[in-house]
Amino acid sequence: MTTKNDPLNSIQARIEELQNTIAEKEKQIKSRALDLSDNLKAELAPMEIVKKYPFQTAGITFVSGLLITRTLRGRKTTPSTEKPDCYPAPSQRNSALYTLGLDVLRSAKDLGFSYLQKYIDRKLK
Repeated sequence: MTTKNDPLNSIQARIEELQNTIAEKEKQIKSRALDLSDNLKAELAPMEIVKKYPFQTAGITFVSGLLITRTLRGRKTTPSTEKPDCYPAPSQRNSALYTLGLDVLRSAKDLGFSYLQKYIDRKLK
């Protein structure tokens, strides 16, 4: 003979079982997400990308430097036959932004070449 509390006890037991299952699945999801995060960090680390694709990285760095320099320098205008009445304003070459762009370009170039040199040294050994 069953009492009125038996269905209630079975429901409580089922709720506890579901809560335990949810907690286990949550732990599994968190551990998988942490593993995925670690794997992505390892895969997308700049040093790893340069090690895997040294020539492509050097090419991208070179092209990026050209684009940055061209953007900072601006478009070249063709000289007109008429001379202006006054001297033009200081050119963009003297601006701080242009200097900063050149420094970034030189740093990127040096970094790319040093990675490329290390890569070639490792391949020759």
